[in-house]
Amino acid sequence: MKLATLLFGVRFFTVVALLAFLVVMFSVDPDASGPVGAALFLVSLFAALAGMLSLTLVFLMRKILGDATAAGAIGGSFRQGALLAGYGIGIFLLGKWQLLAWWTAALLFVFVLLVELTIRQMRGREDS
Repeated sequence: MKLATLLFGVRFFTVVALLAFLVVMFSVDPDASGPVGAALFLVSLFAALAGMLSLTLVFLMRKILGDATAAGAIGGSFRQGALLAGYGIGIFLLGKWQLLAWWTAALLFVFVLLVELTIRQMRGREDS
């Protein structure tokens, strides 16, 4: 699949996720909806963040490495975008639960970094 076609799909679903997030923000009452509303909020926020961060990482890779190299590493950009979105959701939840401190944010970052490094190491074993 061509890079431009793949990026069009990611842009389209990112816009859909942003629209879903805006609908949830403005039409769901958090007091009346309970856990279902909170789950809708978090899922739509995650999808919007993951899409935006993935597109940002792909844009940076295309500018720094060029189109050919960026096309080969696009899966990594999507994975890293999802991990960074998960980090953002984790920071949000820690703040909501009043557990956010600099060291909990750092521990969450180390966890996300270890997940990324583990995936890279496992993919390296598959390639060889």
